[in-house]
Amino acid sequence: MKAFCSNCRNETNHTISKEDKQEISSDEHDYYAEYVYQIIKCNGCENMSFREVSSSNLELDMEDGTPIESVTLYPPRSEETLLLKSFYNAPHKTRSIYRETMDAFNNGMYILCSAGLRAIIESICNNEGILNGLVEITKKDGSTKIQRQKDLRGKIAGLHEKGILTQKHSTILNEHRFLGNEAIHALSQPSVEELKIAIDIIEHTIENLYEISNKADKLRRTKLMRNKGLL
Repeated sequence: MKAFCSNCRNETNHTISKEDKQEISSDEHDYYAEYVYQIIKCNGCENMSFREVSSSNLELDMEDGTPIESVTLYPPRSEETLLLKSFYNAPHKTRSIYRETMDAFNNGMYILCSAGLRAIIESICNNEGILNGLVEITKKDGSTKIQRQKDLRGKIAGLHEKGILTQKHSTILNEHRFLGNEAIHALSQPSVEELKIAIDIIEHTIENLYEISNKADKLRRTKLMRNKGLL
């Protein structure tokens, strides 16, 4: 049978590895339903997943009167589904929030997703010990002043002050910081494309802060051991 594969990013042929059925009926209420539970494997990448096929006499085809099948895939996936990236060196809390944020996006919970993106930035600031930062404030008369602030905008600026992020990177993060604010306070739902861009920026931030630096450390240790004749 065919199903959408999150790894192959399209509909591919799958093999049913295991299947079980459950039938529910009631003569009193003239009701019948069937549930088919399947463990399926993509014939291309061999990724395993779960498929549920349900039908009942409450939803019938208008032409031939047969029950209409409803198919659900677990984990949920479609062409809009984003794959979870593996961050082995990021802090546990950051990884945990990232997973929940991606689950929210892939399940269509976009307000929760945008709030999760903000929480990821907060967790990075907490992990790096950033409590505040210098930001430019526009006063009522239109003039500006530099002020140290403890809000997320200030903390992102603090990441730059500490040399953890470049000025350009901190500016980009601050631009998307308002996405989280709007989602929480105004309950405004960002578009899918906005969220995809924001997620991409967050993933690159985690990669730059924790994964690339770890790879660089491993490379330096390898060179040192090779120079000492240990490799």
